[in-house]
Amino acid sequence: MGIKKPNCIVWTDIPDIEYQDHVIEARFRLDNMGGYAAAGIIFRIMHEESYYLALISSKGYFRLDIVKNNSPKTLIAWTEISDFNSAPDESKHETLPQKKSTGKTQESAAQSIKISMNIITYGTYLIFLVNDKWVGKTSDDSIISGKIGFALASYESNDKFTIKNEELTETNEEKTEDDNQADNEYLNTVKEEENEYVCKAYLDYISIDTHLKTIEDSYQKWNDDSNINAEYRLRLAETYAAMNEYSNALEQIEKAWKRRDDAIRNVTAGYSKVRTRRELLLAARMSFRLERYKEAEEYINAIIDQWPDSAEAKLAYTEKMRILAELNKYEELKDFIIKYSTEINNDVDYFALLARSLWELKDYKNSADAWEKAYKMTGKNSNSQESGVYAANAANAHELGGRKKKALTYYITAAKIFFNLDNVHELAPIITKLSLLGEDNWEARALAGKWAFSLEDYKKCTEEFNAAEKIRTGRKPEPKPDPALYYLWGLVYFFKGNKKNAVKMLEKAVKYAPDYELFSSKLAEIKTAAVTKKK
Repeated sequence: MGIKKPNCIVWTDIPDIEYQDHVIEARFRLDNMGGYAAAGIIFRIMHEESYYLALISSKGYFRLDIVKNNSPKTLIAWTEISDFNSAPDESKHETLPQKKSTGKTQESAAQSIKISMNIITYGTYLIFLVNDKWVGKTSDDSIISGKIGFALASYESNDKFTIKNEELTETNEEKTEDDNQADNEYLNTVKEEENEYVCKAYLDYISIDTHLKTIEDSYQKWNDDSNINAEYRLRLAETYAAMNEYSNALEQIEKAWKRRDDAIRNVTAGYSKVRTRRELLLAARMSFRLERYKEAEEYINAIIDQWPDSAEAKLAYTEKMRILAELNKYEELKDFIIKYSTEINNDVDYFALLARSLWELKDYKNSADAWEKAYKMTGKNSNSQESGVYAANAANAHELGGRKKKALTYYITAAKIFFNLDNVHELAPIITKLSLLGEDNWEARALAGKWAFSLEDYKKCTEEFNAAEKIRTGRKPEPKPDPALYYLWGLVYFFKGNKKNAVKMLEKAVKYAPDYELFSSKLAEIKTAAVTKKK
């Protein structure tokens, strides 16, 4: 079968026969035409909107998806297949005809990859082999039976493959009749393959065994750790980690370690466990997300103790800080940060964790300073939830540390961020703080007025806006006005039926924010309504 455009999937199935548990053995070839494509087996097809699809890509990756009632779900994301045709050879590949007569070597427009795939379905268990190598196992009970077919998917075409005249012969003067004939044959071959199809697949062989003994024997064999290379399980673990399937990822890591330990134990008298830095870091991160903090700490300690100067150790220091924080070991966390301050990346996480540990130890002044640094690293003009939280925490720590002026500054900063994010939950306690600390601060009073407006407390809103303006205009030099304050104040007058003052306030809003369309459109709307009423 072939596909003539990218980003498509096609399949053909065996009609009228449905299978439940089975062992599928298939051999096929994939021509990616120099682009990116995948082929594989579609099974347990209930109808066009419900099936499992196992694919192998031209880049040497495997994936498994289920579609149930036209709702797709990835069970195993793209997972690299170890040693999958890493060095193309004649036994694994076939290519299109090459140009013969000019003596020049031309790159083929298509490459045919030979692939074998085995699928074992046993109840809810699904096991997959590619080129006689175990690549994955999962469990899913969404579809229990259905038809079987052969599938082809196209992702990217080979846009880079072009034939230039100078690649065919050096000059027209050098062309012979044989050259012209060879050129035409070559171009016709390429055009047929390149212009008509972006990929092709050929199913050479398929068998479906439904005998219970065959299924059970195959399941037992490929469910046994001794038959599965540890490296294959680690590849699958990395995929599950990327899919946020933390439990499945950790299970594959632990089984890979057991397989390796058993193999070493059989040949070495003085046995010792072998764990790489990368594996330990992955295991620690999965354990952390599963709230298995003590296990995570053991893995992290192993990296720091054995490879303190490695790239993985650099990451392990940050993971260790997170673990200690979750275990409420704040004194130990502070000591750890001080001890490894030069090794740890001084990023946002570093300052946030340091600030938290100092907070829990009631060292509020230093905690506030660390929260400030975390906030500034997110960007002073950032309106993210993260930056708002750091600003609020800095304010709280400054307040507890007796620095009320700085506390007010950061409460105002946090309030502005949460107003922009429309985060009412975070705003409520901050507005209370502004009322207590910002009685003589025009920005604090303005924010309190906006909060009252959101609660439809227009009396309180007007009081706060009046106070804010009185404080602002009394300062020398006079701070820049807040156009949003005038806009909301204008709306309050409008709601109360005072269109004259509403227009006055909205004109101020437009004056100080002439490019903001909301202000100008509302002003025009109210003016039009007032003129219409007079008529």
